[in-house]
Amino acid sequence: MGLVSAVMALSWNERLRNSARLGAGELFAKPRRVGLARVLEIAQDWAEMEARRFILLAPCLMAAGILLWLGTDEPPGLFLLLPLLGVTLASWAISVRQMRDGPMLGFRMMSMVLGGMALIALRTELVEAPLVPAGMEAVTVTGHVAKVEQREGDTRYTVRVESLSGLERSELPRKVRIVWRGEGDARAGDRVSIRAELRPPPGPAVPGGYDFSRQMRYQGIGGSGFSYAPPAVLERGGSGFGDAVQDLREKVADRIEGVIGGPEGAIAAALATGKRERIPEFAVSALRDAGLAHLLAISGLHMGLVCGFLFWGLRTALVRSERLTLNFPVKKWAAAGALLGGLFYLAMSGGGWSAQRAYIMAAVVFGAILFDRRGISLRNVAVAAIIIMVIRPEAVAAPGFQMSFAAVITLIAAFSFIEERWPREGERTRLTKAMGFTGGLFLTSLLAGLATGPFAAFHFGRIASYGLLGNMLAMPIVTLAVMPALVLAMFLMPLGLDALVLLLVGQGLGMVLRIAQWTAGLPGAAGLVPQLAPAGIVLASAGLLTLALLRAPWRLAGAAFLALALPLSFSAPPPDVYISRDLRNVGVVTGDPARPLAILSKRRDRFTVEAWLQAIGSRVEVKSLDAPCRARDVACSVGGLSEGQVIILSGREGLAAACDGAALVILRSRALPGDAEGCSAELVALDSTGRFPATTLRWAGGKVIRRSAKL
Repeated sequence: MGLVSAVMALSWNERLRNSARLGAGELFAKPRRVGLARVLEIAQDWAEMEARRFILLAPCLMAAGILLWLGTDEPPGLFLLLPLLGVTLASWAISVRQMRDGPMLGFRMMSMVLGGMALIALRTELVEAPLVPAGMEAVTVTGHVAKVEQREGDTRYTVRVESLSGLERSELPRKVRIVWRGEGDARAGDRVSIRAELRPPPGPAVPGGYDFSRQMRYQGIGGSGFSYAPPAVLERGGSGFGDAVQDLREKVADRIEGVIGGPEGAIAAALATGKRERIPEFAVSALRDAGLAHLLAISGLHMGLVCGFLFWGLRTALVRSERLTLNFPVKKWAAAGALLGGLFYLAMSGGGWSAQRAYIMAAVVFGAILFDRRGISLRNVAVAAIIIMVIRPEAVAAPGFQMSFAAVITLIAAFSFIEERWPREGERTRLTKAMGFTGGLFLTSLLAGLATGPFAAFHFGRIASYGLLGNMLAMPIVTLAVMPALVLAMFLMPLGLDALVLLLVGQGLGMVLRIAQWTAGLPGAAGLVPQLAPAGIVLASAGLLTLALLRAPWRLAGAAFLALALPLSFSAPPPDVYISRDLRNVGVVTGDPARPLAILSKRRDRFTVEAWLQAIGSRVEVKSLDAPCRARDVACSVGGLSEGQVIILSGREGLAAACDGAALVILRSRALPGDAEGCSAELVALDSTGRFPATTLRWAGGKVIRRSAKL
């Protein structure tokens, strides 16, 4: 009876854990003696163990559906997805009533995937708006300024369009983004008129690269370009709440930068208002190469520090009153105050989606305190991810979303594992407390770096080799001094008492910047990585999630996924030729480390050429490349391949001769029907609309493999 009582006293989770442990022992210790029936029974036990944690898998399946939809050339519309989702949900309900566990799990998973696809399809329908037509002459844009970004050397305006010369009202984009190389007096909310040259949102610089057009279209921006003069203010505005917040952000950033000065002031302004455009390039580069670029984004770190400091400060002040402490829930009051303070910080930071993500996660944590739940857990992270995907499903494809959730999931899973084995509070000595602080800082930097490293390599083509060192040296300063002082300065600013505190913030950030410059100056600080195969990052993500989210022994498969991710990432052979959007530039891979690309022009589309160099993992600057052609040349040859020459034509003159003597002919005009069939070389030309997507070409076994980005 004693044994029976002990078994009955075990929790359901503990019994499942013991069952899983015994099952794993049978499978791995004596595999030949285990029959199929026993294997299925063990698998059923493991599945039951995971079924109670399905909330953790739901956002992963939704994210998979969103990425599948975004990665499809012709994704299904709502008219197809909604009926499929309805049928799947009905099938799920039927399987629940019939107590059929296998079909129930399958339909449940399918519902999450289809739900993610339906969310991104609905979001796309809601934001769909006309784009600026290609090839437009200079136009006059009239509208209200939605955002002003004062950058180093220029000013960028986001304008809500009222009218645009040459377009009917039904053809107007919602917003356009215009750069003026100078300063202007237009503020957020002002009604302005700007003479500008506009183009549609640019697509990826290389196939598989970051899609700027997708980002801009989900922001409602239908075109971008530059202006010939500063915007003419037709009417002063700023009466709306959003305009008032934008104006306040500018004033706060000016105040902080004016008091602190230098790059430290620009970084402090970015930490307080999210206005990163003021930071000098050398400081951005140093922080990036030192593994501290996350300081420049309003993310979970900043929101957590702001809300945490407010929570700690309010609670410390409230508990000083014995009457309040004994009669009122002061901890919940402090959590509510932290939420309100975080909401103000969200507005001040510009309300970008990364800041929204950070606030949602903070709200989940402090909301859990309000409702007497555990504040930090994987379940709460899953809830935050679902909320974000419902509001902004396109965020799943952004590097910030992927890197932040990878870091948070890894840290919570790892520290939960350690917490179960670390001495309890009453059993800790001074030594274990000191080890806990130092080890916690080390593990946080190490695990966050390992979790985000694959995503940084995939999206940005670089890895901060000494990121652990940089974070170990700089983050205590940011966490214990800079951010608390900055929050205090924000409270004192309306009273005019913030100057001294801001100077202390500047001193702290000066130390951080010096640490970043020293770390970035170490040999091999920034490791460049050539463009990786998407399958590698998919497998790395699957391995990370399997290890962190599952509890049954099959979670060990995640280690195998991670081991396979590295060779799979480098499995894609590099291209031989890069071609930019609209055939503006061409690059031929030479194989020479000193001059890895032969390009058409050094001046034209420099950003794209830099993206090509990043894709092949080269440190060479654009000015060191060979550019034998001039813009006015009718025809020229750029480099050569093992199959022959690459000839570029500005018109149809000489097309026949070029086709006979080259491996690749690039015609920078529209091709006529029959040109491709009559050309023995590989022919590349503009399409019927006069456009061409970023493309790579590779010769393999006598065939040309062409890979193109979306237009």
